[in-house]
Formats: sequence, C-alpha cells, structure tokens
Amino acid sequence: MPSVMIVDDLPAVHEMLEAVINPAGYSSECFVNGRNALKRYKEQRFDIVLADLSMKPMDGVSLLREIIAYDPQAKVIMITGYSTTDSARQALKLGAFDYVEKPFRIDDLIDTLNRAISANGKTEPADPS
Repeated sequence: MPSVMIVDDLPAVHEMLEAVINPAGYSSECFVNGRNALKRYKEQRFDIVLADLSMKPMDGVSLLREIIAYDPQAKVIMITGYSTTDSARQALKLGAFDYVEKPFRIDDLIDTLNRAISANGKTEPADPS
C-alpha cells in the first residue's frame, strides 16, 4: 500500500484527507509541524508527501526544500489556497511534483496521487469501488 505523509497545521484537514485517501488505497501518517514531518521523513521515507504551503513555524516551501535536498526523488505535492497559487507554481520550480488548490475535487486529488505513484515506478492502488 503506498504511503502518504500529510503535513498541515490544521488537524481537521488531516481527518478530511485521510477520509479521502485511505479508502482509495493509501496509508497515511499526519503531522501538524513541518519540522516533525521532516524528522520522520528521514526516519522512514514516504511514497508521497502532501504538504500545505502555509504553515508555521516551517512553511511548505521550506519543507519542500529540505525534503528534496535529502531525497531528490521525493514526490511532494503542495496543497494551496487560491491566494497562494503563485507560490505553488514557484514550489514546482523548486522540485514539487504538483500542487492541488483548495477546495479540490476528490477525483483530482486521487488522480494526482496516482500520477505520483506511477512516476515512482510503482503500481497505483487498486480502485476500491
């Protein structure tokens, strides 16, 4: 089962994302802090990192830079609100795999996760429906 690290400073977002991605065949682990997420990533790499762009004390771009420096093959997908779309595009230049805008469609998020898994050379999770 492909693993996803969810990094967002709002626990409600964790619950919502897990409710969407776990039934789609992904395991997940959640973090409210970019520093803790980075430490965990170095202990156990995840297939995908799904990180909010706007967090404190370490924002999503800083987390992206650290993860890519540690693991250049990492698949990091940024989550962004409409007002930070330019920042998300900048994150792509820094090595993010892709970004999804809030609010996002569930199908779009799952498609993005599946593309990231395929880019890793792994098989997409089976569609549970």
